Amino acid sequence: MNFPPILSGPILRRVDEFQITVWVATSKNYDITASLYITDQNHKMLPISVKNHKLPLGKQLYIHLITINPLKKVFPTDQLLSYNLFFSKGNHSFDLQQLGYLDHNSISRIVYSSLKYPSFYISSTKSSSFLYGSCRKLHGKGDDCLQLGDQLLEKHQLDHTKRPSALFLLGDQIYADDVSELIFPFIRKTVEVLLGYEEDLSSIDERITKYKNRKQISKYLCKFTSRKSNNHLFTFGEYATMYLLSFGPALWKDILPQLSNNSGHTDIINFANSTFSTQRLLANIPTYMIFDDHDITDDWNITKKWKENVENSPLGKHVLANALTAYFAFQGWGNDPSRFSSEFLHSLTEYVNTYPSNKHTYKSWINSMFGFGPWTYIAPTKPKVLCLDTRTSREWSYSKNQSSSWIPPSTSGPELVNEKGWTFATNKLFKSGWQKNDPLVIVSPAPLYGIEVIESFLEKFISPLRNRGIPVTTSFDLEAWRMNGKGVYHFYEVLMKLSPCEITILSGDAHMASAIEVWTQFGGKQEKIKLLQLTSSPLKNETFRGVSGLSLKAAIVLYTIFQTEDRIIRICDEKQNFHYNTIAKTHAVTLAESIHYQYVNKNSIIELSNNLGLVSFSTGQTYHQLLTKKDEA
Repeated sequence: MNFPPILSGPILRRVDEFQITVWVATSKNYDITASLYITDQNHKMLPISVKNHKLPLGKQLYIHLITINPLKKVFPTDQLLSYNLFFSKGNHSFDLQQLGYLDHNSISRIVYSSLKYPSFYISSTKSSSFLYGSCRKLHGKGDDCLQLGDQLLEKHQLDHTKRPSALFLLGDQIYADDVSELIFPFIRKTVEVLLGYEEDLSSIDERITKYKNRKQISKYLCKFTSRKSNNHLFTFGEYATMYLLSFGPALWKDILPQLSNNSGHTDIINFANSTFSTQRLLANIPTYMIFDDHDITDDWNITKKWKENVENSPLGKHVLANALTAYFAFQGWGNDPSRFSSEFLHSLTEYVNTYPSNKHTYKSWINSMFGFGPWTYIAPTKPKVLCLDTRTSREWSYSKNQSSSWIPPSTSGPELVNEKGWTFATNKLFKSGWQKNDPLVIVSPAPLYGIEVIESFLEKFISPLRNRGIPVTTSFDLEAWRMNGKGVYHFYEVLMKLSPCEITILSGDAHMASAIEVWTQFGGKQEKIKLLQLTSSPLKNETFRGVSGLSLKAAIVLYTIFQTEDRIIRICDEKQNFHYNTIAKTHAVTLAESIHYQYVNKNSIIELSNNLGLVSFSTGQTYHQLLTKKDEA
């Protein structure tokens, strides 16, 4: 198996007027430098300093973060900039042109038709636009809608007023627990060549040899609750290979010839062919990412008991650490490189490169992975974006409404961000230069607001089954913000203290897209907070097809017909319980919401097909639309 020089990338990551960050994965230990140009006829080269931060993570896996800084005070804003990368190892050197990446006739090109190099721009005004989306499964149904982002940049490549300035991937960039049986053998075959070794998981838990398959190992040794874990990723190399397959075409050349064109392979073949488009998009737009559960494993930290069971399982904890290591290397590092200390990087590389590791190295690595957090960060866009980690800063409270004494205490849905997590987030926000009365965009992988007809059903008829000892939390993913009134109340407490002039929430996860406008009156105050939540999901994983899709659409249609009011009123009492439309007179109102569902297409308040969100900000106005293959047709 021969790997090309570039395994993945280049991916444009964190960008502002003071620093530009480019991520690349290579198969050899290259030194990498860069050049930066003003995108015009002369391609004037800008004076810069370049540093290549390199992580050797395997025999043929090197992760690079190239940081580019201006020798003058700041980079130019509101005009197109371009870049090239130069690779060297010994006497061998080449650039992106020699790889065919700048050749307009090559399928591997990462440049748009009128441009010589990959390009981007840095916005200086609050009038800009973002792409956003979530839930991109390699073998998911339908076409990958990241292609639509690539087409949009191609269309507006020279017009920075219409060209999106950032892309936000809001979770489930990979599905580690749900891996196609067609791809899994290739992943296993690739790992040993990529890393130079294969992890011996029996050294973590010797009982692994007693189980026949990964589904059993996932359930009984890892204590995972995924329902599709036949090919669950376990090792760092497996996670790394999945990222390489997801972010670009480099590894697919060895797989595609083995896939026949029968109907069972269509979704995978379409995904593989779309990775050229994905690679081009990611090279031309600053990209920010945050995990949700499938990036690690399904139901990650969904309950307190889940967290305790998995982290007390040697193999479960080991797999989580592998997943977090891969998340850091392929997603987290580029979001905010300054967050990660030299000690953190050393513990990671020392573990990966001294296999089999000694106890000290292993313990240091485990402690680094679980000790880091929260993974919340601020994207330096205009407007600034607060990207929330809603997985590792959770808090649970026990339910007191038990129907029988013999049933063990259950917890309500989790508070997705605890007090410590919010304190960290707000401190980071103010340190970033954000000020009160500035607009604020918040990325929450899980929506703050769902579709009322669905969430009410879950809350009224499914959630109470927990009090009868039925494990519905993992079966129905009862972890939305509204499943914990304290968490929603705390969210609004933070917003009141921040006092932004306008609030937009970008969300994913739901496998349906929506747009919800909310006016909230908090704590008896007269002023109201206006909030717009935009959800884009899935990018490639259509779930509600056939009968399930028709049933859901029918329920939504009936709901909108019989919902006589334009808005839904939801009220929070002093016990932080939420009620719709009415409230007992004995309860005091601490928060009141007026919720309005906007149409996201001509016929419905939800979109079930694969989609990519586009949101545009102008002074006092927010515009949004969903890009779908239906619209393209």
